[in-house]
Amino acid sequence: MNYSESMLYVVNEDINVRGNIGVKKKINAQIRVFKKHFPKCLMTYYAYGMAYLLEDDRVIEKEVALSRAECFQWYCTWMKKYHCRWVYMRCMIPATYIYISFLRKMKEIGVRIVLEYPSYPYEGEVKSEEILREDREYRNCIGEYVSLATTYAKGETVHGIRTVALQNGVDLQENPVRNMRKRGKDIGLLAVAGFYFHHGFERVLEGMHKYYQNPGIYDFHFYMVGEGSEKRKYVQLVKEYGLHQHVEFCGTKTGAALDWYYDNADIGIAPLGAYKAGVISSTPIKTREYCSRGLPFVYGYEDDGFTGKEFYVRKVSNSPEPVDMGEIIGLYETTVENREILKEMRNYSEENFSWDYILNPVIKYLENR
Repeated sequence: MNYSESMLYVVNEDINVRGNIGVKKKINAQIRVFKKHFPKCLMTYYAYGMAYLLEDDRVIEKEVALSRAECFQWYCTWMKKYHCRWVYMRCMIPATYIYISFLRKMKEIGVRIVLEYPSYPYEGEVKSEEILREDREYRNCIGEYVSLATTYAKGETVHGIRTVALQNGVDLQENPVRNMRKRGKDIGLLAVAGFYFHHGFERVLEGMHKYYQNPGIYDFHFYMVGEGSEKRKYVQLVKEYGLHQHVEFCGTKTGAALDWYYDNADIGIAPLGAYKAGVISSTPIKTREYCSRGLPFVYGYEDDGFTGKEFYVRKVSNSPEPVDMGEIIGLYETTVENREILKEMRNYSEENFSWDYILNPVIKYLENR
């Protein structure tokens, strides 16, 4: 391996917008692993008419790019300048003529490419039929230039490209084990997310609404940490159901501020709206973060990382049905003040969800050139 060579991580979105905090954390965690195996790892992204090249989270190049085509030209220029021989790229949807031309140029330069599909199948998430038509026209050309793709769903190929099925990993150094609360009559629920339609948190609000029509001995406090396009919908439901005293919109939190919410929660709420995108199986990063912190959680889809029978999880239906709060109460009573789960969940995360473990087949592929 030539130590003047570089790896380039290509991101086809703005990683600094508020809703992409989780995405940025994931990318940084992946880059930390790649740095252990390649002489140098750079990262590039496009935002507001500018193309950026970063090393160690520091901008080392930036150029005006008034179109995606100009952006791709700068990416190729930097690949040559910094002797990039390996590229890991988050895919761009839709596939376009310009995108295919970019892939062709990278192949001409001589880089080895792995293309990540963060969501697949993605048709259910794209609302524009025009965008999908363009994508269908060009996506089958991708395999001419890319030999390996990664996905977070089961399947041997994506658009004819051989795949490695990844799970979402977790950055253990960013997710300390929580401090466990004492048993009480209030149950703290926690959702940490970007509040997109596939999160489906309205199912919890609807479940709480039904519960309070004939309340039991427990009270609920739902901490909703994050921002996103679905927040307005959630706020409206809280108003409609009269849940003001039971739901708190906390905004985006990181670091010690985020740790506080984990310390004051008993149950984590993972995505519950996979059915909206036609997704049956998923590996969202949030379940891995909850597990690494020792927070029992509820989820609503098939997850390769869990059987659904672990005593610290509850798997609910992948449907629009309101969450049965009795299920959450049952999980709470099974896990409250059980400090053994902190160690058990953390150990499970270290063995199954570290990015070093998950990216190993990708690294082996890239190194084999």
